[in-house]
Amino acid sequence: MGWHIINGQKKYEVTAAMKSDRYSEYCLQHANEFRDELRDEASLALSGWFGKAAGLLLIVISVMTYGRLNALNSPYAVNTLFTYAVPVLLLLLFPVITLIYSRFEKFSPAILDIICLSTILGFCLTLQYVFAQDLTLLEQSRLYMELSGQINFTILMTTAFSYHSSFRLTFIRNLVFTLVCAFFLFTINPEFLQLNSLQVIEGFMAGIIFSWIFFLRIQTRFYYKSIDADTRQHLYKQLSKLVYPHQLAMIKAGEQLEDTMPVDRGRAIINVFDIQKSSDIRHEKTKTFLLDIFRAFSQICMMGYQHNPLKSRAFRLKETGDGFISSIGYPFLTDHTDSLADHAIETALIMLRAFNSEVIKFNYATPIKASMGMAFNAVQGTFQSSEL
Repeated sequence: MGWHIINGQKKYEVTAAMKSDRYSEYCLQHANEFRDELRDEASLALSGWFGKAAGLLLIVISVMTYGRLNALNSPYAVNTLFTYAVPVLLLLLFPVITLIYSRFEKFSPAILDIICLSTILGFCLTLQYVFAQDLTLLEQSRLYMELSGQINFTILMTTAFSYHSSFRLTFIRNLVFTLVCAFFLFTINPEFLQLNSLQVIEGFMAGIIFSWIFFLRIQTRFYYKSIDADTRQHLYKQLSKLVYPHQLAMIKAGEQLEDTMPVDRGRAIINVFDIQKSSDIRHEKTKTFLLDIFRAFSQICMMGYQHNPLKSRAFRLKETGDGFISSIGYPFLTDHTDSLADHAIETALIMLRAFNSEVIKFNYATPIKASMGMAFNAVQGTFQSSEL
């Protein structure tokens, strides 16, 4: 029992590592697309609720600090209202600037870094004004305890979110932010930094952990989003081999497959083409020969194709081994004003000429002949009523 649990855990860890490597490799191979995705994500974060919430938080902190220092009759109380002016202005003005100058969005990852760095500097400047007061030893001790938790929180929140395509760059960025914070704390109050050095380290480590999880999340989402788009594009291309362009457009718009083609009762001439004694044709390229014929016939059927109303020279019903069945007059209207019978005969002659052309290209040792029959009657379209 114990061995299976451990083995299962190891298998899970190996699988997770393999997936992570796959995501990283894919993002590396599609570096430009990944960079664009990160840029858009950063722009959305700055313009959305995240940016608004961050700006509101900084304003609230400034007002609360002002109230605290004003109650103590500090001459620096008013100054604390402007310590976070740079990040707040950037957060407020970014949506406005991007509306006026949309290309400004491409700088959103760098702007987010500037906001984070200026937040750290604003925090240090706030501490400068707070420590500039004349405090008793007891008041100073209480102040140290109150501010120690803010160091951890400030470093964590400014390093947890980054929109760079390389985590190495994010790590360097977080390290620089932390060192900048530590340097200014040392300049402001060496004793305070010494007492809270563990808080600085914890904030940095927590920021690294959160930023790594955040980076993996973005990588994973980009991978699956891109793969899903590639899959849809591939399916779209493959489906185009089976249905008509107007059907693809209608399905893409949300229509059901059954509603993309006429299924009412109508009248049409059914054209049945068959190669005589095709089983006697012994050649390594026989399959290619037949496919070339049917490809030519399909192109003939699509001559004059248009939507609204549906028109074409003929409608391909099916291909069966060495046979090709098409209908003229339904479900597509003919693309000519001739009588239906004349149009059907003209279409048959065009197909026979295409067949003879492929026979000449095939250059088989013995003559290859084909027959074609036509019948006029009432027909009705149907769709498969159940899923596969």
